[in-house]
Amino acid sequence: MHDHKHLLRVLGVIFGLAAVVGSVIGQGILRSPGVVADATGSPAIIIGLWVAGALISCLLALPFIEMGAAIPRAGGPFAFVHRAFGGKVSVVAIFAMLIGNFAAMAYFCIVVGEFLVRLGVGGGEISPVWFGMGLLVLCALLNATGTRLSGFSQIVMSSLKGMVLLALVIALFASDGVAPAPDPQPLRQGWGTFGTAIVVVLTTYAGWWNISAFGEEIENPGRAIPRALLGGIAGVAVIYLLINLAMLHVLTPDQMAGSELVAADAAGVVFGPQADFALTCFGVLSVSAIANLGLMTYTRLTFAAARAGIFPRALAYVGNHGTPLRAMALVLMASALLLLTGSYLALVSLGETIFLPVMILVSLAVIILRKREPDMDRPFRVPLYPFSIHAGIVVVVALLVVYIAQDPFYSLAGFVLVGICWLLFQISHWLRGHRGIAGAQIEDWE
Repeated sequence: MHDHKHLLRVLGVIFGLAAVVGSVIGQGILRSPGVVADATGSPAIIIGLWVAGALISCLLALPFIEMGAAIPRAGGPFAFVHRAFGGKVSVVAIFAMLIGNFAAMAYFCIVVGEFLVRLGVGGGEISPVWFGMGLLVLCALLNATGTRLSGFSQIVMSSLKGMVLLALVIALFASDGVAPAPDPQPLRQGWGTFGTAIVVVLTTYAGWWNISAFGEEIENPGRAIPRALLGGIAGVAVIYLLINLAMLHVLTPDQMAGSELVAADAAGVVFGPQADFALTCFGVLSVSAIANLGLMTYTRLTFAAARAGIFPRALAYVGNHGTPLRAMALVLMASALLLLTGSYLALVSLGETIFLPVMILVSLAVIILRKREPDMDRPFRVPLYPFSIHAGIVVVVALLVVYIAQDPFYSLAGFVLVGICWLLFQISHWLRGHRGIAGAQIEDWE
């Protein structure tokens, strides 16, 4: 009989690769090349920025790989932070992750709804918000079938995304190319625009950390998590480079600059007016896959928080097929409430910014645990330690400053929400007689 307190270890490295690819590749790669070309007219620099994005993402992933392989626990970063800093800091971290993730789930659904409206589904009678609600229900039904099937569905959707993008690449390379610009501009509008381009590129690589939340469900996590994270980021980088090279084959950087959907402009050269319809359909598939994986991931975070006593422990219930059904219900309710706001830009600002301090905490956890627990089994060790850790922290701090500067109100609103949740938890903890994670060690909930 299945133990309803434990997750099922039924996911493999193929799921891990699909999770990284599926959670990273979204609508960003269809839009971001226009921003990059706005910063530079040099094809070589454009490609160099995408390579730099992959290398920086690998640098930021290193602490997650070491911690994920050494502490393969549900909730990923929550477990790492708890092990290094204890209960009080990990409570702040889990609230930051959950608020950011609930916001992310809501804006994924809004994006899919906007794509469906653009396709004419519903005849203009249904708003993107209600289409998003329908996507939430579909993702919930799929996840409720169990870990094996929901994991397999992610492999299928990620594979489809990759095949569609590779088909676009082949079609673009098969068409007639454009003449290169005689005198490309290395820097169009100053270093500020160039910095924005780097941030935009890094944003298109975001999401690779989701795989660390499945540590308890991945077979042989000490080997699978490093392979999935590094291999997944490398696979995404290859796809991104091929797409950009293919776009540069049919469009000049000047034609790409400022375009809101460069992929549609490039595909239009080959497919004509049908290109926009085809890429919008791809957007529905791509972002729906991210939403499906998001629900899987955020459910594991909520499950870990409930098991640790932050939420009612009744939510730490695992269904017969491995899905934490009650934790998933909480994710659905919170995401639906945020979805009803219909505010895409606000949700993006809140969700993107609030996770960055957690990345810093995970990096610091590597340093603390290397000193405090030198004999811990570490199947993967961060190379060039501690210089690579310090470099990663500098990058994350810079990103945090940029995000807050771009949208200070909604970026800082996320931290205010975390503070409110932390205060409410402390009051609840006091009312319950000082029971729960604030005084617990990680072994108590393993």
